Amino acid sequence: MLDFLRRNASGPFGLVLIILLVLAFSVWGIGDIFRNYDIGTIARIGDREVESQEFFFRFNRELNKVSSELERFVSPEEARESGLDYQILTNLILEKTINSSGDQMKLRPSNESLTKRIRNTNAFKNAFNQFDKNIFNQVIRQNGISEDLFIEMERDSLSQIEIYSALFNNFEPPKELNDLIYKFQYEDRNIEYVILNIDENSVNRSAITEADLEKYYQINKSSYKTEPLRSFSLISLLNSEIKNSIKVEESLIQEIYDNNIKDYESPEKRSYYLIPFSDEKSAEEALSNYKDGNDINNLIINRGLSIDDVRQESLSKDQGITNEISEIAFKTKMNDLTGPVEGPFGPSLIYLLSIEQSSKKSFNEAKDEITKEYKLNLTQDNIYNLYNVIEDQRAEGLTFEEIIKGNSLELNNYKSVNEEGMNFLNDKIELSTKNSILEIIFESNIEMEIEPFEDDSGNIFFIRIDNITDEKIIKFQDIIQEIKEDLIIERSKELLVVKSNNYLESIKNDSSNLQEIADELNVAILKGDNLSRYTFNEVFSREAISEIFKTQLAKPFISDVGIGNSIILGLISEIKIQEENTEKLDIVKNQNEERMKNELLIALSEELQSELKSEIFPERLDILFETVNSQGSF
Repeated sequence: MLDFLRRNASGPFGLVLIILLVLAFSVWGIGDIFRNYDIGTIARIGDREVESQEFFFRFNRELNKVSSELERFVSPEEARESGLDYQILTNLILEKTINSSGDQMKLRPSNESLTKRIRNTNAFKNAFNQFDKNIFNQVIRQNGISEDLFIEMERDSLSQIEIYSALFNNFEPPKELNDLIYKFQYEDRNIEYVILNIDENSVNRSAITEADLEKYYQINKSSYKTEPLRSFSLISLLNSEIKNSIKVEESLIQEIYDNNIKDYESPEKRSYYLIPFSDEKSAEEALSNYKDGNDINNLIINRGLSIDDVRQESLSKDQGITNEISEIAFKTKMNDLTGPVEGPFGPSLIYLLSIEQSSKKSFNEAKDEITKEYKLNLTQDNIYNLYNVIEDQRAEGLTFEEIIKGNSLELNNYKSVNEEGMNFLNDKIELSTKNSILEIIFESNIEMEIEPFEDDSGNIFFIRIDNITDEKIIKFQDIIQEIKEDLIIERSKELLVVKSNNYLESIKNDSSNLQEIADELNVAILKGDNLSRYTFNEVFSREAISEIFKTQLAKPFISDVGIGNSIILGLISEIKIQEENTEKLDIVKNQNEERMKNELLIALSEELQSELKSEIFPERLDILFETVNSQGSF
C-alpha cells in the first residue's frame, strides 16, 4: 500500500486521494481514538492513581540499580522479561492502597516535616554539605519527574513510614520460627553416589519396526522441522567505508586549528580548599591560629567539615564559585591560607593545594585529533545526506538495484539466513547490529516496506526481504535414520529408569548395597560433600537436589543428572547444620522479618482493596512501553 502511494503521490490520482483523506478526517475527525482513554493511569485505588510518570521513575531507578549490581547494561526489554515491570506495579499498588487508607484516617505529613526530609537528603546537597536548590532541580529533572510529583511522592513516603511504624513497631518473628528457617537454610548434606549411563546396545535394534518409527515420529512430529529461513538484501551506509573515501587537505586542518586555537589551549588550573565560616570574626581568628602553627586539617575538622566538603578540584579562573574567590585563589601562593573573602556560604578562607600550569598544543600535536574529528563529522553528514537521497528515490519507486547504480553503492544479497545468522557473513557489521537486523527481517514479510535501521555507531541500513522459507515438518521418509537413533536413545533411557529403580529397591530391602552395585557396573563410588539446597550444576539438577534433601539419613535416592541422559543412584551419608554465628543468625532473622512483613502488608493491601474502589490495568504497560520506545527514548 505504501509503495503504491509513493509511486502515485505526485500524480493526479495521488492528489485526489490526499484531498479525500483530508476531507474525511475533517468531517469525522481522529480524536475519538484518544477520547476517554486514560492511558496514563495504570491503576486506581480509592482516590489514588498509579500514573505512568511515577511508574517510569521507579522502573528506571530499579533498572539502573540492577545494571550497577550486575556491572553491565540491562535493557528495558530484558528487565521486563524477568518481570521487573509487574514487580514495580505491584509495589506501587500496595503503596497507593496504604496511602489511600491513610487519607481516610486524615494522615497527612506537615510541610515542615516534608521540608526537613528533602533538605536532609544527601543527593540534594552541595560540596559544603548544604541543601542546594539547583542540585535538587537537576536531580529530579534527570529522573524525568516534575517537582510537584516528587513532593507528592515524598509526602506519601512519609505517610507510609508512619503507617509501617504503627503496624510493625517492635515486630519480631518467633525465635522457634527463626531456628526452623536457620536449620532449613544452613543444612548441608554429604552423599555417596554412582552414575548410571544409558547403554544403546541394550536395545534390540532389529526389533524396531517401521511401525514403531512411524508412531514415534507422529508423537514427536513437532521436533522434526526445518528452520525458518530468509533471503534479503542490504544497502549499507557504513562509517568505516565512507570515512576512508574522504580526503582532507592539510591546509584545511591548519585553518580549523587557527580558527579554534582556544580549543587547544589548556588554561592554568588550581585546586584549593574553600573553608566557610559563620562570620568574618571567626574566619580571622582561624586565620590567626593557623599562622601561629595550627594544622590546616585540624582547622577544617574543627569547623565540623570534611576535606570533601571544602575541596575545589582543578578549577580554571573562570570556573570558581565567584569572581572574587577566583581572583584571590589565583594570586595566592602554594600552601598559603588567605582571606577572608565573601563566599556564597559566608566569609571563607582559601588554602591553595596545587597548580596545573597552562599549556597549548602545537599544530603538529593537534593535527591528527582535528583530522579525525573533522572526518568523523563529515562522514556522518555524508551518511545522512545519502540517507535523504535514498529515501527520496524510494519514494519515487526506484528499486534497490537502481538506487545503488545512481549512488555508486554496493548491494549485499544474503541467501537462506537462519535466526542464528547462518549465511549472514559480513565482517564490516558489528555482531549487535547483525542481531538487530536479523530480528527485523524475521519480523517482516516480502514487499513490506521496512524502515531504515540506524545502529548505535551511526551506520544506516536499508533492508529488503527477497524470499521467505517458513519452517515445515520434515517428511518421515527423509529422516527415518534420525528417528531410529532418537527412538533407540529413548528406549535406552526407559531401560535405564527400570534398572535404576530395581537397584533402588534392592538397597531399600537390604538385598544389595551401593558398593556391590558399583562393582557390578565397574564404576567408582563418588562423593558429594557439603551440598546445600542451592547446589545446582551439570551433575546435580534441581530435581536431584530436591530428592537429596527430602531423603532421610542412610536412605537411597535416584534422580536424573543435571545435563545428559544419565541417572544418579545415591545414599545420604551425613546431614549436618552449619555452626551458628551472629552474622548468619542476623541474616535469617532479618530475612524472616522482612518476609513476614511483606506477607502481612500484601494481605492487608488485598483486604483494603476490597473495601476501596479499585481498578487495575496491567495491560496498559505494553502500550506505555511501546509509546516510549517509539519516541526513541526511555
